[in-house]
Amino acid sequence: MDTLSTNGDAHFSKFTILTTVYKTVGKHDITASILYPQKLLSPAFFAPWHLELAERESAVIVTPNYRFIPESSMQDILTDIEDFWAWMHKSLPSYLASATNNSVKLDLGRIMATGDSAGGFLSLHLGLSHPDEIRSVAAAYPAIDMKSKDYTQPRDYPVLGQPTYPLSLMSDHRERVQTQEAETGEMVIISSDPGLERAVLFFACVQHGMLSEWFPPEQRGLFIIDRVQDGARFPRGGVFVWHGRKDTVIPIAGTLKLKSTIEEADPELNFRVAVLDGEHGVDRSSSITDEWMADGLSDIVKAWLV
Repeated sequence: MDTLSTNGDAHFSKFTILTTVYKTVGKHDITASILYPQKLLSPAFFAPWHLELAERESAVIVTPNYRFIPESSMQDILTDIEDFWAWMHKSLPSYLASATNNSVKLDLGRIMATGDSAGGFLSLHLGLSHPDEIRSVAAAYPAIDMKSKDYTQPRDYPVLGQPTYPLSLMSDHRERVQTQEAETGEMVIISSDPGLERAVLFFACVQHGMLSEWFPPEQRGLFIIDRVQDGARFPRGGVFVWHGRKDTVIPIAGTLKLKSTIEEADPELNFRVAVLDGEHGVDRSSSITDEWMADGLSDIVKAWLV
């Protein structure tokens, strides 16, 4: 879930933002957004550091929407990300050339995958799927160990200070979706939530240990740690992950478990973890000039741009 909006955010004032459709499921268009600095060195949904780094390096940010649970499955979501990857290589260069009158050109040989929370989960998956095409990965407080009790059992502590939402919230929502699908004969697909109206569904899932329903344990391709144990590898340019030690939404234990897994399965990988004091979204006021972030980003940015 993303907790930021672009509305009124001064961070976006230095960027041009384009939005286009990268795939259609049924009658539902799924979009991607392209952000690039208005001043290039050559011819909510973001933590500020993404924009700072893109501006400093004159980089283009390309970010996809994707189908949401509970209407869709995790496999649907990963399929969307792979379709986005294919679209980015096949169609985005010509779209961007047309939309910018050839003033912005992509270098698809230099890609760094980044994301926070669910986006961190997806950036890690993308890195494992395309280790030779992606230079490096940065992931903030990513969901990783989806088999752990943090996601299979109800939480016995407050989640991000939210009240406890009733379990019926999700069952009632599913019933409405099923009714709508039966009446229209069409799948209900949701791929954006700019007003965060669905946040209560997410919190209900977390609070009641329901997220595991979308992660069948036999489908090892859904699990980052399983993929690493089965032989998948991250880009050789390295991975930088940071996480708040007091994160009540996505507990830090998953990040630390992945670190241990990497140390055993791929000890030569430059895999760095920064443990910070704070809750989910611990980097919301962080800058790329902060010591911990500058230090952690140094190697993966070099690998990205070399």
